[in-house]
Amino acid sequence: MKVGILSQFPSQAIQSGPAIHTRFLHDGLERRGHDVVMMGPDTGDQAPVDGTHDFLFPSVSYATHPDVRVALPGSPLTLFGKRPDVDVIHGQANCHMMHYGVWAREMWGIPYLNTHIIHLPTHSHFILSDSLFKNDRVRDWTRERAYDMERNFAEHIYNRGDGFIVQSRHMVKYWRERGVTVPIEVVGRPVNPGVFSRPASCDPFPAGFAPGKRLLVVCRHDREKSLDRLIDIFAKEIAPRAKDVTLTLVGDGHDHTNLVQRALASGFGDRIHFPGEVSHKALVDWYAHADLFVYTSVSETFGNVVNEALWCGVPVVAFDDKMGVAGQVVDRVNGALIDPNVDDADARFGATTLALLKNQGLRAQLGGEAANLARRTAHPDVVLSRFEQIYKDAIRHRKDTLPVPLVKRNRLVQLAAFARQYSAWAFWNGAVVALGHTAAGLGQSRGGATQHAAGQVLVQAAATEQARADAAGERVLDETASRPAA
Repeated sequence: MKVGILSQFPSQAIQSGPAIHTRFLHDGLERRGHDVVMMGPDTGDQAPVDGTHDFLFPSVSYATHPDVRVALPGSPLTLFGKRPDVDVIHGQANCHMMHYGVWAREMWGIPYLNTHIIHLPTHSHFILSDSLFKNDRVRDWTRERAYDMERNFAEHIYNRGDGFIVQSRHMVKYWRERGVTVPIEVVGRPVNPGVFSRPASCDPFPAGFAPGKRLLVVCRHDREKSLDRLIDIFAKEIAPRAKDVTLTLVGDGHDHTNLVQRALASGFGDRIHFPGEVSHKALVDWYAHADLFVYTSVSETFGNVVNEALWCGVPVVAFDDKMGVAGQVVDRVNGALIDPNVDDADARFGATTLALLKNQGLRAQLGGEAANLARRTAHPDVVLSRFEQIYKDAIRHRKDTLPVPLVKRNRLVQLAAFARQYSAWAFWNGAVVALGHTAAGLGQSRGGATQHAAGQVLVQAAATEQARADAAGERVLDETASRPAA
């Protein structure tokens, strides 16, 4: 089978959950003998798509997140006349580039289905600068527009396809309520056994971070991950009650410096570690030497890092998001879920974390079940087999619901359908680019690399100051010890 993967991340240069999953699909389907064509924004020399089989569109960088490319439709003549050489198109996108999949289905009868990969309301802040994000009215208005956009997607894109894939059982009802009528399938993301089943190597935690007391989180350092809330929980509910417990935040992103500043101001900066972003293959060492994985994000359609931690036998304490995380963590089976909306949610999160740290036997029990469940649901063979069946179902659905594609009809009907999809794609993605540039002009968020560099300066400055204080303390002790007794 020839499978086209329509993705906002056709290149493997971006390290994010959707990008990693797109790469898994590409590699896994090819190993099973399928031909795969990557479709999406042309990332150019900065992050070229590795392979000769691609179907790329012109793109521009998003102003406040330069690593993200926004696909634009480009030449109408090319899109109208060039049929992609694929049997089915699997969308891994949450933007108006998806209109291309609808057009390919209507024009050439290519079955099209899409995976829901981003919860737009909790990611709507991406179009806002730091200054705009601080305005409650602007933030709430933007979130409401994201809900409107989801309903627009349901009516004009998802229901014009041959299936819709969600990554958590909780999202089936969510999308039915938003108007999706096509078949909905639930398929989670896989874990790569070649990476996460290998024996761990050296302990990557700082020497002073004692085993048995280590809290770990791995994710992008961006607003929707709620890492500021996690730091506050650690500083107010955990660290004062357990002097040896530590928190390590692996990752980088646009909020990195803000998080470092928050940690240093908490009074427990010496027990909060920021190692930066590490390679995907190196994560197994962090999971293997951690005691609990703590997660405060409520924005996940899935949450790859939760899946990886569970696979490695690390129990997870998380907020019950009623989305991707809650689809993986079973309370008191492989971790603990805390209602994020009750008044004492942070206190409950802290108390649950401390209770598990004190009970090594229970942690071992939860960790063992975490690994067992993950292997039954997240093995690549399980996930790829599900996708192969879904592709076959999509082909049948297209034949039943669209027996005569537009290519067999007159040119005026074709042009009218093309104009609808092309104009929607061009208008909305163009609007997104314009919003990004406007936000940048009103106070752009700093890029991830700059954030990390600034954060590392703060960390180093704090470490130097601590070293000076320690040296001064040692001098006082030496001088006291050398004085003759009175």
